[in-house]
Amino acid sequence: MRPWTARTTRGRSRPRLLFVKKHWPDLGLLVLGLNSAWEIDHHHRDRAGIHPPALTGALDLIRARPDWDACLKLAVWHHPLAGPDASRITDHGFLERLAQAGFRLALHGHIHKAETDQYLYDRNPGGRRLDIIAAGTFGAPSRDWVPGYPLQYNLLRLAGDRLTVETRRREEPNGAWKPDARWLQGPGEDPLPRYRIDL
Repeated sequence: MRPWTARTTRGRSRPRLLFVKKHWPDLGLLVLGLNSAWEIDHHHRDRAGIHPPALTGALDLIRARPDWDACLKLAVWHHPLAGPDASRITDHGFLERLAQAGFRLALHGHIHKAETDQYLYDRNPGGRRLDIIAAGTFGAPSRDWVPGYPLQYNLLRLAGDRLTVETRRREEPNGAWKPDARWLQGPGEDPLPRYRIDL
């Protein structure tokens, strides 16, 4: 399948990649990559968002394949949904469309900090929702490091109906990778370097 591209109206001559999908039938996994930087240019460095027609095209392709209904669906984009600076996605309507289409997980980066969040489309206990997993930075240049955040990465382990997110950190530029015990478990409990999501 050829990725959906578009030419912008701002005089750009080259197309911008807006989405890519990948299906692993043996794993029962469908991944949709969305370009949250499609509007960014040298005048507007902080514009982030998901292109609505590209999302429509991607979801139409996915809905046209009923054999993909049972897949675990994961969406990936770069920019966060919240944060202190302007380079975040402010139009969250695309989350509703992903939840309606059966997406269960979402991954993003950009903030160089491991975080987790949840978008609830339906409020009932078994309702449609997206667990959102933010990753730290594995190898950004030192000028892009955020003070107080170590280098980090997440390792996702899928087993049956459970996803385990293992977070690793490196504090010294040439140091070793080790578990990042940052996920709080409750009052009086030590944090763990992992958390689990029941799918």
